[in-house]
Amino acid sequence: MRVFFAAARVLMALGLLVAVVGRFQVYLRFWIGRGDQEIAVDVVNFFSYFTIQTSLFHAVVFALGAWALLARRGADPAWLGALRAAATTYTVTTGIVYNALLRQIPLEPGLEQPWANEVLHTVVPVYALLDWLLAPGRDPVRWRTVGWIVAYPVLWAGCTLLRAPFVLDEGTGNPWWYPYPFLDPHASAGGYGSVATWVVVLAIVVTAMASGVVGISRARRRP
Repeated sequence: MRVFFAAARVLMALGLLVAVVGRFQVYLRFWIGRGDQEIAVDVVNFFSYFTIQTSLFHAVVFALGAWALLARRGADPAWLGALRAAATTYTVTTGIVYNALLRQIPLEPGLEQPWANEVLHTVVPVYALLDWLLAPGRDPVRWRTVGWIVAYPVLWAGCTLLRAPFVLDEGTGNPWWYPYPFLDPHASAGGYGSVATWVVVLAIVVTAMASGVVGISRARRRP
């Protein structure tokens, strides 16, 4: 069982890396073909997506988790359990948000890459949840970990909203760039009020997901 889940984690880590690299190559060709003058800004924008950041993070966590299964016989160390809880929360939440809000939004011609989107937003989130539920080695995670898990998305949203008004979108010519439509105050009649609502909703979703992930680890605690 440990070997099976270790192999699956290695496969998922490689899948995430291949999908991120694949997306980056497609975007890079697109920027060059479009004649962008600030490729460095485009690169920073690409790595500003929550999905990209958390996918790279989860690839590392999957690799660490595979090592733990093969090198250890008991429960995961507490730090790895906390990292796995965070990665699972972010990946599953990303999958839910993408499939609920973003799947129907068409990409610009030249940016389509369905297999990578499915890996990042469907295949890995589904496996991540199954891994958390079924894989051996998981120990109860402390409730205070929920606060640390929620802190990163909140900081990410804050940094994104502070940076976005000062970034030129070379595709549209707008003097702002937001990674997701629900964070763009110009995309809704509600402006920043609508953005604030979405940020609160997503914070609640992440908190609920993190609480569920931690709660699962504690519910199966053996005496």
